[in-house]
Amino acid sequence: MFLFKDLKMTNLEYNLDTKPRIFVSYASADEAVARAIVDGLRSRNLDVWDDYELYPGGHWAESIRVAVSASAYLLVLLSKHSVNFHWLSNETEAVLKELQSRDITFLPVLLKDCDIPLSLASYQWFDMRSGIEENLEKLANALISTQKIDFEKLSPQTFEQLVVDLLQKLGFVNLQSESKQSDSGIDAVVEFRQKDPFGAETREVYAVEMKFYRHSRADLRTLSQLVSYVKNDPKINKALLVTNGKLTSVALDWVSNAPKVIGIPIRVVDGTELKRLLLQNTDLVSKYFSASMGHA
Repeated sequence: MFLFKDLKMTNLEYNLDTKPRIFVSYASADEAVARAIVDGLRSRNLDVWDDYELYPGGHWAESIRVAVSASAYLLVLLSKHSVNFHWLSNETEAVLKELQSRDITFLPVLLKDCDIPLSLASYQWFDMRSGIEENLEKLANALISTQKIDFEKLSPQTFEQLVVDLLQKLGFVNLQSESKQSDSGIDAVVEFRQKDPFGAETREVYAVEMKFYRHSRADLRTLSQLVSYVKNDPKINKALLVTNGKLTSVALDWVSNAPKVIGIPIRVVDGTELKRLLLQNTDLVSKYFSASMGHA
């Protein structure tokens, strides 16, 4: 079975009204490790309170919907015990959509080497394979640090610079900014290089659009411009949209069907996922959000 722990931030540096809750889900076979994580977070001013048992057969997803509040964090501890639940793999895609729509930041935490479910393959995970104790401080600091994130306090220009810095941290290279006067519909072109199983280097070229919103959502017009640019440049084979907001439901459906309908893979990083990526890069949180926290 899976167990669910609800952690509430109690660090006195932050206002009680603004602290998100952090939920931890794990297989019962990993309870000892999970307990060490929970106790470690508690010792760093993160308190464990409500317990939830998550059973196979559809109750896991329903428990998340009931228990996890908006603007919270959900940590799922991954091991050979948790990923072996077929119902975890089957339900994960639906659950992730639910989390995204409710502004819940999802963070897989890798305890041991295991086969990551396909539905989680595109997610960066928090790596604790080298040991729980040596990584607890890093995890706690990351969770506390990301409470500072408030995209609405950034300017559009500062948001774009944050995205550029993050892409470089993630391993993208050769970033070429596009002139705003060109009305190309994109902000930059970047490359991502990696080795294939035989040691040869593969190269993916992305057209990148960075959209900063205060009160609206990314829609089909934004995505259509991005795709049009990719179609007209044979050197580019993928599209990437990074936004602090969310996509409309119509746009989300369109993105899901894009690879088979128009033949172009589109990767979208919305505000919730952007926050999750910043969990792994807390130096960027300090760089871009510390000043704004001082005026909060």
